[in-house]
Amino acid sequence: SFIGLPGTAGTAAPAQSSASHNSNTSSSSSSSISSSSPSSYSSSGAKARGLERSSFQWSPSGRRTGSLYCRVGIGFHLQIHPDGKVNGSHEANLLSILEIFAVSQGIVGIRGVFSNKFLAMSKKGKLHASAKFTDDCKFRERFQENSYNTYASAVHRTERNGREWYVALNKRGKAKRGCSPRVKPQHVSTHFLPRFKQSEQPELSFTVTVPEKKKSPVVTPIKPKVALSVPRKNPNTVKYRLKFRFG
Repeated sequence: SFIGLPGTAGTAAPAQSSASHNSNTSSSSSSSISSSSPSSYSSSGAKARGLERSSFQWSPSGRRTGSLYCRVGIGFHLQIHPDGKVNGSHEANLLSILEIFAVSQGIVGIRGVFSNKFLAMSKKGKLHASAKFTDDCKFRERFQENSYNTYASAVHRTERNGREWYVALNKRGKAKRGCSPRVKPQHVSTHFLPRFKQSEQPELSFTVTVPEKKKSPVVTPIKPKVALSVPRKNPNTVKYRLKFRFG
C-alpha cells in the first residue's frame, strides 16, 4: 500500500543503525558509571566535606559588626592592627571595627574588619592578631549580670587549677596577659560592652538613651518681710576723757 519514494529505503537503514548505536553507547556508559560510581562518589564526598569545612571556617553564620568597649580607666575600644598588635583606643576608629562570628555553641571568633586579622591568644597568654583562623582564635563568650561580656580562651588555661584566661586591657589601654592572676572575670578590665550597628529593620535594632542630668534650680535668698531692727543709741551715754599725768 506504500508508494516507494526515492531515498526512503536508504534513510531507514541509518536510523536503525543510529538506534542500535545509541543503545550500545547507553549500555556502555551505564556500565562505566556503575563501575566507577563508588570511587567517584567517595572522591566527591571528600571534596564536599572539605568545602563544608572551609566554608564553615571562613563564612560562618551569626556575624555581628561593631566594636567592643572596655570600661577600664577612661574607657577603651578594642582594636586590631595590621602588624599584629592588639590594644585599646579611647575614641572609636577604623581599627576598632570588629566582626564577631559564631564558631560553635558559646564559642566565637573576633576579626578586625580593617586589618582583616583574627584576635588570638598564645599559649603564654599574650594577645596578638593572626592572619589565619586557628584554635588560638576561639574564645568563649559569656554574658554578665551588668550587661557586659567576657571573652575567655577556649584552648588555653592554667593547668594547675583550671583557671580560664580572659581578654583584658589595663587602665592605659594596653593588652594584659590572660595568664596573669589579676585577670579575673570580676574585674572591670575583662568587661566588654558590644556596640553594634543599628539594623535596617527597626524591630531588630535598639537604642540606648542616657538620661540627662537635671539642672539644680538657683536658690534665691528670701527677703524678710519685717525690716531688721537697728540698734538704737543710748542718749545717756557718758563719755570719759583720758587724763594724762606728767611727773
